[in-house]
Amino acid sequence: MIFGDFGLVLNVLTIAILSFSFTLFVVSLLIVQLNRLLSQFNAKSRSRLLWCIVTLPWVVSFLSVVILVFPELFKWQSAWLTSPLHWHHIYTFSVLSWHGVSLLLFSTLVLLLLLMKSVKAIKIISNFNLLNEFSKPEAMPNGCMIIDSKNVSAFTSGLLKPQAYITQGLHDQLSSEESCVVQQHELAHAKYSHPLKKYTFSIFSTFYPNQLGCRLNESYSLALEQTADNAVLALISDVTLISKTIIKVTRLQSFIKTSQQEPVAGCAFTTHPFELRIRYLLNDNKGNSFPYLLVLISAITIASISTFSVDFIHHSFEHLFSH
Repeated sequence: MIFGDFGLVLNVLTIAILSFSFTLFVVSLLIVQLNRLLSQFNAKSRSRLLWCIVTLPWVVSFLSVVILVFPELFKWQSAWLTSPLHWHHIYTFSVLSWHGVSLLLFSTLVLLLLLMKSVKAIKIISNFNLLNEFSKPEAMPNGCMIIDSKNVSAFTSGLLKPQAYITQGLHDQLSSEESCVVQQHELAHAKYSHPLKKYTFSIFSTFYPNQLGCRLNESYSLALEQTADNAVLALISDVTLISKTIIKVTRLQSFIKTSQQEPVAGCAFTTHPFELRIRYLLNDNKGNSFPYLLVLISAITIASISTFSVDFIHHSFEHLFSH
């Protein structure tokens, strides 16, 4: 048994874990419907909605802790609302109970995931430094670096200081206008720190089931690519040129590789099907703007259901394993 403030901390973590897991389960069940909803919004709003989805379990777990542990923060005087929302023995934590088991399992999972992501971050930084050794920073006045390679590729890499790259092999096979489109696209990724955002997003999505996490990463990556395409369109109004460049680069790469896997912390020019990007570019209606009211109502609803469910689970287990 652990008593006092440390027991309070461990109980708070247990509440957060239960709420996190329940919210993760609910959102995972709604992913299919959410994908249909996401297609109705423009790229910028879609990326924000995806952030809301991956961070929702963390936000809800925090709210559940506040509601269950610190009820004095809310002026709830009605007995029908205050009586069910409480946590038994908040200053007492049993290590050998179901509380201790759930806390141990979740803590181990989080530590393993953070360790894996830390190792990947170190590799990304190492690869970023290696890329700069093979690049020609003086070749491009706009800041885009040329890599001395015959491969056909263009991408943006780097977490804290993102850098746009284009290989010499690709640059030589494009006209000056086409090369400008590719460079501006990658420079947009660097300007908006898309590699860092993409890597951070992947950390949150890791907690979802593997298949759902990959789907979320792909949706977010596509939204970033379409955002970069829009940035190019703001500078180069010729949508036909941009579309033809996307198709040309995709075909040039198809002669070398049948498939390309995009790095988790990088933005490659031709990772996603070009049809989705071109269709979005040609469509005058880019989609709806961010639905603030819908997000707020959904968050409150899920937080309420999660909090009451966690409290119910807690009381059920306490009754089953009464001590």
